[in-house]
Amino acid sequence: MESNSFCFLPTKGRCHCSKIQKKEHNSKFAIRKPKEGVCLFCKRLKNGHFHVLLRYLTLNLMLPPLIRLASCRNLVRNSMTLRFKFVSSLAQLSSYDVSDSSSDENNTSLVCRPLDKLDKFEVIETLHKLNREPNIGLSFITQLKEFGFKHDVVSYMAIVRFLCHWGMDIRLYSLFMDVIDNNNGELLSFEISDLCDALIEEIEMEGLEKLIKAIDVLVKVYASVGRFEDAIDTLYKIKRGRLVLSTRTCNYLMNQLIEWDKLDMVESVYRQLKMKGLVPNVYTYGILIKGLCRKGCLEEANDVFRQMGEAGVEPNAFTFGTYIDGLCSKGKTDHAFQKLKSFRDSNLPVNLFAYTSVIRGFIKESKLEDVENVLLDMLHTEVFPDADCYCVLIQGYCQKGDILRALDLYEEMESRGIKTNCVIVSSIMQCLCGLGKLVESVAWFFDIMKSGVFLDEISYNIAIDALCKLKKMDEAMKLFDDMKGKNMKPDVVHYTTLIKGYYLNEEPWNAYEIFGEMKSNGLKPDFITFDVLASGLSRFGSFEDTIDLLHDMQTQGLEPSSITHNVIIEGLCKGEKTKEAEVYFNTLHPKNLDNYAAMMNGYCEANNTTDAFEILFSERRLFAKRASCLKLLSCLCAEGETKKAMKLYKEFEASDNGPCKTMYSEIIYLLCRVEDMRTARVIFDKMIQKGFTPDVVTYTMMLYGYCRVKWLNEAHNLFLDMKNRGIKPDIYTYTVLLHGARTKEDVKDLTDELKENGLSFDVNCYTVVINKHCQLNNLHEAVLLFKEMKDKGVEPNTVTYTVFARGLCHQGYRNHAVALVDEMISKGIQLNKSTIRALEVVIKKVETFDRHVCEEVYIVLKGSGKLEEFNICSSCTFYILKPHQICENLGVQNINILSKTIHIIKAVYHQDYPDVSFGNICH
Repeated sequence: MESNSFCFLPTKGRCHCSKIQKKEHNSKFAIRKPKEGVCLFCKRLKNGHFHVLLRYLTLNLMLPPLIRLASCRNLVRNSMTLRFKFVSSLAQLSSYDVSDSSSDENNTSLVCRPLDKLDKFEVIETLHKLNREPNIGLSFITQLKEFGFKHDVVSYMAIVRFLCHWGMDIRLYSLFMDVIDNNNGELLSFEISDLCDALIEEIEMEGLEKLIKAIDVLVKVYASVGRFEDAIDTLYKIKRGRLVLSTRTCNYLMNQLIEWDKLDMVESVYRQLKMKGLVPNVYTYGILIKGLCRKGCLEEANDVFRQMGEAGVEPNAFTFGTYIDGLCSKGKTDHAFQKLKSFRDSNLPVNLFAYTSVIRGFIKESKLEDVENVLLDMLHTEVFPDADCYCVLIQGYCQKGDILRALDLYEEMESRGIKTNCVIVSSIMQCLCGLGKLVESVAWFFDIMKSGVFLDEISYNIAIDALCKLKKMDEAMKLFDDMKGKNMKPDVVHYTTLIKGYYLNEEPWNAYEIFGEMKSNGLKPDFITFDVLASGLSRFGSFEDTIDLLHDMQTQGLEPSSITHNVIIEGLCKGEKTKEAEVYFNTLHPKNLDNYAAMMNGYCEANNTTDAFEILFSERRLFAKRASCLKLLSCLCAEGETKKAMKLYKEFEASDNGPCKTMYSEIIYLLCRVEDMRTARVIFDKMIQKGFTPDVVTYTMMLYGYCRVKWLNEAHNLFLDMKNRGIKPDIYTYTVLLHGARTKEDVKDLTDELKENGLSFDVNCYTVVINKHCQLNNLHEAVLLFKEMKDKGVEPNTVTYTVFARGLCHQGYRNHAVALVDEMISKGIQLNKSTIRALEVVIKKVETFDRHVCEEVYIVLKGSGKLEEFNICSSCTFYILKPHQICENLGVQNINILSKTIHIIKAVYHQDYPDVSFGNICH
């Protein structure tokens, strides 16, 4: 064989030998000697040399790959290389079994050859041999990729043909995506446009319908990565090649334009494709409607229904649902719901998707009552929510903080046999955390985990965050390790949550250890991570450590933001390093408003309201920072700085925006505490005039103030106003009113109303009612309530015991009072000054005291370390150096009262009450 005499030259469809027609060669190219023009294949066939083998090679193996080379732009340039590879391929092919047998043994021998010895022709031939063995073929393709075989257009087209033959669209998608991702040309020696040209040329020449699928996939790949011009250009090339445009592919392209927010292109592309031969189907029109609605062209979207009628295309549930969803996306949910009901009443198809869109729209517009109306309409028409619909509902109610309704829907979903998912679980957990129910959120997580429902990384992070806030870092770390054990890789968010948790629990060393683990795992801290570290270090570390962290942040390519500066300022103040915070604040140039707000917040954290107040009024722009001003107002109210608080309130009252609802509540609470009820009522009325409806907390504060100043008629009228506005009193409201009740009848009426409203007594309410019965000389009811309290598992506290013991003493039941104190001490409940003073009557009535009592008292005082406060005279009289006296001439009549007295003395001095003292304990 003359290996150096072969070349590839185009002919007009037949070889130079007239005996062999194009029908036999089926090729646009012939292989011939350059000068003589004699076809080598014809010569060999004519001489009968390897007749069967060469006919097989010509029609099945070699010529199709050679045809593919026609579209290769570097064909002529690489002809010298190709001719040698071609001869090599012939030599190797001659040794293979070319029968139709597709035994695994033969095919495996092809695949198992060393990959480093394969060239592109061997790859092409091997894939052709494996055309009936898809699994082995896929394995071969995978091995080529892992080995790093550098394909050209020809070998890559062989893979495309193989995948198209078996209808492997997903693998085709991945194959084309590899070409797009091949930016540096390490694995492939061509671009995606070269492959596209080769693909279209082969389809035009051979009419292989299976390869048209590759064009569809290629357009989808272009669209999915946002290369819409290339996608549209490919579709135009198809049309120029007299191929039919795929409606499904065009639909995908239009839908991707919408997803990429290329709304201006949707309608124009639709019109151009239609001119090029696109035959729209019902889904094409639906996608067009969605694009027009997203763009805000609602009239044009409605006109599409007319176009469908002219084209004879009947709208289906998808079309109507898309139109309704589009209306909802533009804030026209009310109109969308009316349209939905109109479609339904006209017997037009409306599916669950349309109802879900309306529900989502109403939730977005915070119209939860309308959501309930939609659910009732669904129930009436027997359209039942699915998992997606329940997910939207539960997420919506959780976002609004209505956890009870969310849990009701969850139970309803489970009763219908619909399984929950991690998205729903995460929404409920997040809502519980937002409401401060961290324990319940963690319990919910573990309950769901035990049920076998898959929980993703987001669910784990919410649970870990809740455990951190509950200061259960060991459990948080166990959950973190459990997540890693389930092959879920923690990301920067999980590590940042743990770092923040350790700082919250004042364990900076563990926070830094977690930070080190994060970096060792190859995760780069982001802005949030650095901000958390800056906040923690500034509070618990040194000022120098904080500055070093900023330098480390800059070496990572991240410049400290305004948030970073602010958390450092506030962190330094929280760590009682106000001077350093001021130094850092003064180094910031220029300072923005957020920096001033951070300094003001820092002063508040350091309980330095004077400087905070000063910086506010020196930089009056800070009044725009309502959150910081509210923080200062809260601190002023807590410190009882009425004048400054009122000045701040009046500044907001004179501004354009005016005070917010929380500011009104804060100032009202302060005025109620200082018993300035006239001013409190004026501000309360202004709050209502500004359109703010006082909540149950604000009403309760006003009632508390009225009861303190004994303005009970005003309290009664305000309570009626509260109920008339539809605001339900809670247990705290009733507790305040019971504390101010004047008669037994008032107590009974309020107690009955409390129970009718489904409320249960807590320990504070029991204490107030017991005290009120004692004050009204209704000791029998007090005893019954105390017993009921313990029977229901509500444990009395120190105040409960104190008020009940005082009531018993006033009614002459001194022995019972002492027994009550003994019970209190036996339960480990500490006595306070109020308890001791309440028992003063008991102690004063004891008349005699024995010598050994003095000795026991002496032992008690000596053991408590209080002995140096007393002088002991020869008559065993104890003189107390403290000014306040509880009793004089203390004595006992019997051993029982003596025992109780010793308990009381022990309790007083073991609990270290410096202003409580005994005087003249004589025998």
